[in-house]
Amino acid sequence: MSVVTITIPAAPSGTDTSGHWRRVVTGIDLRQRGGYAVLGSFVRPGMRMTVPLGTLVLAVDKTVYERALGPRLGAGRFVESATVRILKARTRGLVEVWSRGYQTAWIHPSVIRRLTSLLRKQQERLARNPERAEQDRQAADKANARRIERARAARLKVEAEDKRREQRRLSRELKAQAKALAERGRRRKATADRKALGERKAQARAAARTAAAERRTAERAARVDRIEQDVRKRRELETGYAEFWHRAERDRVRDLKVVEQVSVRLAGRRLAPGVRLQLLEHRGTLTDGTTTVWWTTQEVTSHSDLGAARCAYRAHTRSTVQPYPASASERHRTEVLDERFWRSVERRHAGMEAVKHTFNTVAARNLATGVRLHLRAQGDETGVAGWTTEEVTTHFHPGAARSVYRRHTRSIPRARTAGTDQRPTS
Repeated sequence: MSVVTITIPAAPSGTDTSGHWRRVVTGIDLRQRGGYAVLGSFVRPGMRMTVPLGTLVLAVDKTVYERALGPRLGAGRFVESATVRILKARTRGLVEVWSRGYQTAWIHPSVIRRLTSLLRKQQERLARNPERAEQDRQAADKANARRIERARAARLKVEAEDKRREQRRLSRELKAQAKALAERGRRRKATADRKALGERKAQARAAARTAAAERRTAERAARVDRIEQDVRKRRELETGYAEFWHRAERDRVRDLKVVEQVSVRLAGRRLAPGVRLQLLEHRGTLTDGTTTVWWTTQEVTSHSDLGAARCAYRAHTRSTVQPYPASASERHRTEVLDERFWRSVERRHAGMEAVKHTFNTVAARNLATGVRLHLRAQGDETGVAGWTTEEVTTHFHPGAARSVYRRHTRSIPRARTAGTDQRPTS
């Protein structure tokens, strides 16, 4: 008997892939029911195999078509339908000879009867016409030979096409690699050119920056020299004007008396326990009706009894007399304006309270020009509350007062802040 190569059909779309099966039918067992009556081997869908010519293949495809919720079938149960097809192996492949759809997936007796009828007709035909079997065998052999030759030709064609495709792919790859190499070389050359150009520009910019920096340095040095010369000239003029007006104001108020005076504390610093240095600004009304402003730096030492105050007063007049600067250089140093100090003093000036003179002078002595030592008793409503010795230096220019205050706080406190006051108190 001749053979033929067939391909088992796959399940149609929309069917349950887990509920279909294919069987190559070899016989029928009438003692069984349903699918158990079909004899043969199960095969997978899409499988390719060689079978005798005229072999029957039973294909069953299941489909879920309804979800029954009634009490008879039970809630949540799925009902499946089945499409049964009988296929026959011919020289040109599988040919469908019978098909029918059923409401249940169980193999119906009509399928068994149809398979039995087809098998019986096939056997009767072979028994009636033995030559037909030989003709079928020869036709099947020729068909198989033609199929094999077509498959070989198709395979050779596919291989040739694959080779051509591979050659085209290799050609494209080689061209792409050559193009990539050329592009890479071009990019490297462009990068090198840009780098060289950037280095040349950087060198030019560095040279330009160096030249500009040297030019700015020279201009700055020249400008600083001009500013220093201008400042020097202005300071000389200001120093001359300040000294002139200082002397003129001092000479004007020398023979006049102060009728009314208001003092403002500009700054104060503690030099030692019981010793404090103060910078005061005084505004007074003179006997001729005019007003004048002067500044004093005074070192105030507080004492608890009169004997200690007198002893300190005598010791101070003997040992710590500070002469008024006589030379022009010393006067220049004392009258140089310190702008930062003056701005800080002006900022605090608004918050200072006016200090009225509530001290009664017990004794006074001139230590130098513009420098006077006072022994004063501080009085209140109940009587004398304490005694102080005050070294008062009068200035008619704020620069001189600030310079003396600053120099006094730098030089005097160093010997006194280490311990208590070294002046004799008894």
